[in-house]
Amino acid sequence: MNSASPSLAIPSEIPRRRNGRPQACEPCRRRKVACDHRLPICSRCIRKSTPQSCRYLIQGQLVTPALPPDVTRSQSAEMLDERQPREPTGPNPTTVSPSTLEDLSSPPDENVGYLGASSFPEFFRETQRHLDYVAGPNPTHDGLAGKNGNNVTSTKMAPDAAAFELAFTVLRTIPTKEAAQFLLRRNVNPNDAWCRLALDRLHASLWTALGHFLDGERSNEAMSQLALLLFQNSSKPLKEDFPDPDQWFDAFSGANFRWEGLGILFTFWCFGSASLIENGTVEQRKWLGHHNRKNLMLVYKNGASRSVDLCRLMSCNNTMMVYLLHMHGLTESLITGDTGAGFWRQHAEAVALATFLGLHTAQPNSSVPEESVSVQVKRRLFCSVFNIDMVVSTLTGRPPLVSSKLCSTPLPLDVSDESLLNLKVRPHRLDKDGWNMEGKNHPVTFLRAAYIIAGIRSEILEIVLQAPHVRIQHDFDALRKREMDVFARFPTGLQFNNDDFSNPSVDAPTLYIRLLTRLEHLSNLFFIERLSYTGSNLYSSQMLEISLEMISLTLSFWTQQNRLEGLQGDYEWLVMLHAAPAAGILCMELLRQPSGTRPPTTPKITKPMIIKQLSLLMGFLEWIGPGAPGAHLCNSIKTVVERVMEQALNPAIPRPVTQQEFDMTWDTSLLEDMNDFNFGLLATFDWLRLPPNTI
Repeated sequence: MNSASPSLAIPSEIPRRRNGRPQACEPCRRRKVACDHRLPICSRCIRKSTPQSCRYLIQGQLVTPALPPDVTRSQSAEMLDERQPREPTGPNPTTVSPSTLEDLSSPPDENVGYLGASSFPEFFRETQRHLDYVAGPNPTHDGLAGKNGNNVTSTKMAPDAAAFELAFTVLRTIPTKEAAQFLLRRNVNPNDAWCRLALDRLHASLWTALGHFLDGERSNEAMSQLALLLFQNSSKPLKEDFPDPDQWFDAFSGANFRWEGLGILFTFWCFGSASLIENGTVEQRKWLGHHNRKNLMLVYKNGASRSVDLCRLMSCNNTMMVYLLHMHGLTESLITGDTGAGFWRQHAEAVALATFLGLHTAQPNSSVPEESVSVQVKRRLFCSVFNIDMVVSTLTGRPPLVSSKLCSTPLPLDVSDESLLNLKVRPHRLDKDGWNMEGKNHPVTFLRAAYIIAGIRSEILEIVLQAPHVRIQHDFDALRKREMDVFARFPTGLQFNNDDFSNPSVDAPTLYIRLLTRLEHLSNLFFIERLSYTGSNLYSSQMLEISLEMISLTLSFWTQQNRLEGLQGDYEWLVMLHAAPAAGILCMELLRQPSGTRPPTTPKITKPMIIKQLSLLMGFLEWIGPGAPGAHLCNSIKTVVERVMEQALNPAIPRPVTQQEFDMTWDTSLLEDMNDFNFGLLATFDWLRLPPNTI
């Protein structure tokens, strides 16, 4: 498509001929048919499915007009009302008037995002304060303050025909109302990063406010009307800082529905699809249509990806966009795995936008109370992004994208979604640390605990991944004590007990978050023990005990599936993050005493106990199957464990190997960026480097 020259302004009104009458678009003019002059695409071009051809000849160049200016919130609601089914009152069908649509072009970009202490305005603010003291305050704005992305209009491109084609594809990917509700119910997540109750209401809002666009065959005209509405809403900066929860929710729902919200719903439909069995039950096949589980996940993941593209077109820089990017990255991990470049790029974009908006800081705001939903969802969201960053950094051995030393975001309050969204609901009593005193586990309860543990993990990773030339003394005893102290202060609702598996009062979400909390705590202790150990063996007895518990708890996600109904799936990351390092230590312990003549590292852990756990791990890895996104890594673990098990159960007659030779021949050489830490064990699973004929 030819673009207009810089000197040719793209019209935002219907172009007119010399006699003042409206000009027809080029396709209608050439066919000598009537054009209704709708912007940016006329009805005839929409009906013919050729929106990219709807252009006007102006000064010898073909251009696509922008949308006309000036629309108010009430007019948006009127536009929705006009599309509602009603009794016909005349021969002409109700359509959206171009005068009710907003110009999506905007002034030059003034949104510089969050500017911190090292930014250039900070130095001039000091000068400004001294100047105000000497000469008196200047009532005019000094132009130095960083502007909040929620209040400043940023550069947006008016959607062209290609954008509308992409929008039509996205809108036609939306499932039917019944299928959407079914998939939403299937997505059970006790660790939600935003506000699940608000998400459920947003989902309902899609169908109550916009359902008349989506019912039936979804014609080009209906999709054009809906796309125009979403473009118009997303072109406006999203105001988020409301003390009233209803105002906060109304800003992005109903008549104000945005592309960000639709993209978020696509990610939830994708996760709902992931919970289905491969080809679905009789009931599920009704919602699967012609897709199996994996294909359906890909359909909705692609819907989320295209929604992200449309949001980028509209420069949607707000908290909802951070949540969309965060969830989009997680859906990518479902499809391609947790270690791939696709997930890493999308996670990095979520981190980048979060820090751009300043979510990593306390962001005091005197006009909005701390307990308001607008403040709490920002804290929840950044905590979740930070937690995932620590998980994937641990999993891959890559440097984390954020550091606890550079983040001052306070913990979100341990309150229910109901109390956030309804001022009439009695808020929970909180202790001095922000935990609820009623012993209830909310989605944010685990989020808080994981954020605290992730803060210590950030310090651990700085040590594990530091460059070889960095030499800093670390107090590992103090770090271990701090980890034990923070875990001991967690509420009882987060503390795991072995009786939880048989206790019917412990429901599936509670059991799930207790297991994850315990595993994250053990992972920190695992790293601290490995870093601090200075004995003659490769590992300490404490590390062996930690490893046995880690692998046992990880396996419970498989062995206790009946207790975790609705929470199954995507187990590869659990295996690679927790079970693989623990299995490496247990394998070394088996190889250390192949004939059973050597004493165990600790009397508490016998050879049969280790063999039992490794046997279960092999079954777990077999169950994950070759179709999982991380199957090749799981298969690497399985291959090594099988060889170790064969040696342990059917030992060959080896030549004598002394303890010193055993330790020396076990290659503990370090990677360049893993100074003083045998991270190769965790990352490569290349555990078998013994001399020939010893296995």
